[in-house]
Amino acid sequence: MSTFAFPSSLAIARTDSIGDVIVTLPLCGFIKKHSPNTRIVFIGRSYTQAIVEACPFVDEFLNFDTRATSSLKVEACVFAFPDAEVMKWVKAQGVKNRIATGSRIASWKFANDRMFFSRKNSDLHESQLNFNLLYPFGVKDIPTLEEIREWHVLKPQVESPIQLEPNKRSVVFHMLSKGSALNWSLHQYQELAALLPAADFNIYITGTEEEGVRIRKDFRFDSHITDLTGKLSLPQLIAFISTCETLVAASTGPLHIASALGIRAIGLYPSQRPMHPGRWMPIGERAAYLEDGVVDDATVLKISAEEVAQLFKN
Repeated sequence: MSTFAFPSSLAIARTDSIGDVIVTLPLCGFIKKHSPNTRIVFIGRSYTQAIVEACPFVDEFLNFDTRATSSLKVEACVFAFPDAEVMKWVKAQGVKNRIATGSRIASWKFANDRMFFSRKNSDLHESQLNFNLLYPFGVKDIPTLEEIREWHVLKPQVESPIQLEPNKRSVVFHMLSKGSALNWSLHQYQELAALLPAADFNIYITGTEEEGVRIRKDFRFDSHITDLTGKLSLPQLIAFISTCETLVAASTGPLHIASALGIRAIGLYPSQRPMHPGRWMPIGERAAYLEDGVVDDATVLKISAEEVAQLFKN
C-alpha cells in the first residue's frame, strides 16, 4: 500500500515552454499510479494545451491565458515553474496548500510550503528535479529515469494530415529553437540530408512559418525533403511525429514530443551547464543524444553530420 498522502484534488502549474511541460508531466503519472482517484488539474498556457491534453494522466487543463473565465478548486497546487503571476492567482483562488521552490521571492509571497533544492547545480535530469516538489506528500526518493519513462507518455488526439510515402524511412528535422537551445547550423542539417539517400529516406522540415522563411533562405530542398513549416497545428504536429521513424533536433519541444511518443528522438547538445544532456536529454525508450564536448561559449554545436548519420545504422 502506498505511504504517500496525495489529496483528492491537486494542480500542477507549469506555464513555460513545451519541452519544460513535457518533462513535468511524469509527475502526473506518478501521482495517478499511487493515488488513482486524485483529480489532477494542469495549469498551462494556450501554446502547451495540446501537449497536456495528449497526456493520459491529466484530468483537466486550465488555460492560464483565459483564467478570467476559470476557477481553480483543488486542495493543493505544485508550482513546477515559479511564475509570480500564476502563484498570486492560485493563492487568490483560495488554494490551501501551495508548494514551490524556496529560492524565489515569489515563493515567499504566495506559497506556504517551500522546498529547497538547486536545479542549476544538480546532476539530476529536469524530470527528476520536479519530484522534489512532491516531498510534502511523502515522496522522499527521486525516481530513476528508467522509472520515469513509465509516465513519459503522449498520445495523439487527432489523425496526422500528412500521408507518408510507403517503403521509405520518414525523418523529421526540427532545425530551429527560438533561441531556447544551442543549435546545429542549417548547413550541418544540409550535410546530414545528403547522407540520407533519397532512395531510402523522406525528410520533413517542421517549424513555424516564421522559422520557415528563415530556413528557405539558406536551406536547399532536394527531392526527398518536404517543407512542413507553418503547415501543422500543434495537435497535428504531435500526430505527424508519431507516424515517423526518427526526429533530429537540438534541445527543443519537438524533440521531447518525439521522445514521449516513443519514436527515435536524436538530440544534439552542448556540454555547458545548464543546457547539457544530463539536465535536458530526451528520456524515451528509443531516444538518443550526441554531445559536442565543447565547454566554451560556442554559438553552433560542433557535432558532425557523420556522427548523427551513424545513429541511423543502429
